[in-house]
Amino acid sequence: MENLYIESTEFTPKILFDLKNRKFELKGISRPEDVIAFYESINYKVEKYVNEVLEKEIDFSNFSFNLKFDLTYMNSASSKYILHLLDHFKKIFNKGAKINVNWYYDDLDDQIFEDGEDLSDVIRIPFNLIPRN
Repeated sequence: MENLYIESTEFTPKILFDLKNRKFELKGISRPEDVIAFYESINYKVEKYVNEVLEKEIDFSNFSFNLKFDLTYMNSASSKYILHLLDHFKKIFNKGAKINVNWYYDDLDDQIFEDGEDLSDVIRIPFNLIPRN
């Protein structure tokens, strides 16, 4: 499986899915005109990766993956797809892997902060809520 890189646009975030270094990043604005078309292929790739990891006989206590969400805005449809992405990673989290979720927000932006709290509560994976400088 190959890495995934999608450059940001006015309406979509940068996506980096680096398999070797075990990191996934969304950065920018997420309000795609067609949220299904944008996120479905990303969701498929993450799901496929997680399923491949689950099929291997590995010690999950020594397995970690870093997720970085550095969004300045996301609409509710994007939030739903981000939850789907997190749900895939939760499968390996439940096996004992360390899933490090860094959720960035602006000090003055309560909405992105609250979105991070809500997603963490729903998915039941602890988030590091990090203010941007």
